[in-house]
Amino acid sequence: MPRGMLKYMILVALLTSTVISSPVDAATKQEKQVTMDFTKYKTGMTIAEFAKQRYGKTYKKHLTKKKGRTILKEKSPKEETSKDLDFVIYFVPGKEEKNYMTFLFAAKPKDKVYRLALRSLDFSGKNPMGVRQSDKQLKRGKRVEYDMTEQQLDKVLTGKGLGDWMTWSTTDFSHSFSKQELKKMGLGEGKTKVYIFRTNHPNKRVQVNMTFDSKKKTYRVNWVENISSTQVLY
Repeated sequence: MPRGMLKYMILVALLTSTVISSPVDAATKQEKQVTMDFTKYKTGMTIAEFAKQRYGKTYKKHLTKKKGRTILKEKSPKEETSKDLDFVIYFVPGKEEKNYMTFLFAAKPKDKVYRLALRSLDFSGKNPMGVRQSDKQLKRGKRVEYDMTEQQLDKVLTGKGLGDWMTWSTTDFSHSFSKQELKKMGLGEGKTKVYIFRTNHPNKRVQVNMTFDSKKKTYRVNWVENISSTQVLY
């Protein structure tokens, strides 16, 4: 995988944020609506299809051409060309810029069409960390272990379920590249969720990253970190 691409994918998956101010509680109606809108952007979409979903009937006026490819007229904060892969990034702000979605479109260098390969949605919260946290808490004496399923993780948390996630991202480069090309570049498809859980210590939180196991049809823990409740993540 091109170094610049790998670096930026990690940044998108872990750090980019969709911002909607909310306390630590169940998802608000606004958050649910934003999440629903987010799911309408499917991986494999062309930029023209993306624009049609985003802007409706006026979508064509938001499009232009660059080097034979259709792109949005708005300036991309990041675009790169390499011998294996070209990509372009767009951020979609919400009302008063309180929410953002991040979209990465990719193409082979000689292809004329960019296709949606990565989409990311994050939520912020009214707390020192600046991100939405789950209302669930790690039980006293329990630990989050690598490779835990959602069901196993649920058992070490208070209450039922995992609560609200902070980040949800989907990656799928298969619409633009063959299996051999994906293997060569270290790319593929997957889904990731990031949660922030409370602990018995008021100043400590647990950040848990989970990836989707397509065979078992469940998310599994692939990374855990203990962090301060005052560490700014957004």
